[in-house]
Amino acid sequence: MSVFGWIIIEQHIGNSFNWKLPWADYKAGFGSINADFWLGLEQMHLLTSSQAYRLRVEVLLKSNNLWYSAEYWSFHIGDEAHDKYRLSVDGYSGDAGDALQYPGDYIGNRKYGHYLHDGMMFSTYDKDNDLSTVGCVEGRPGAWWFNRCFWACLTCNTNHQWDTLPGDHLVNSRMMIKPQ
Repeated sequence: MSVFGWIIIEQHIGNSFNWKLPWADYKAGFGSINADFWLGLEQMHLLTSSQAYRLRVEVLLKSNNLWYSAEYWSFHIGDEAHDKYRLSVDGYSGDAGDALQYPGDYIGNRKYGHYLHDGMMFSTYDKDNDLSTVGCVEGRPGAWWFNRCFWACLTCNTNHQWDTLPGDHLVNSRMMIKPQ
């Protein structure tokens, strides 16, 4: 489905859907475009390999019921065999904060770069590709481009978040792509 030329690749509405699904489901895609939806990693890879795309993320914050957005001028998903659907984004703008490229420290714990999602491979509970020795995907109700845990996870139920925003968790989120 397309919204003003944007192709919806992820949509998370509320917390009733169980996003803890295996690699095969995230690869193929699932859900309904009118509800919770994931286009599929393989389709994302094929689209972003065919031409240059940009990414728009929209999130609804629970604490104030306001929508925020983040746009990335460049968005690409690597292949499965060599990159395990590695995320590549660049060129942030918006009012949601840059949660995908956020390299920073978390409360002074000197874990610089542990929350960076850009450049990370995709992980599900049955294919753990994150850099954490304990496995960030373990015990998480969802899947994502985890590093050594996360600053954002739009497919996590109880941790449905975009942590560059103040306040608590998200109510809804949507990821969309558009040719540059």
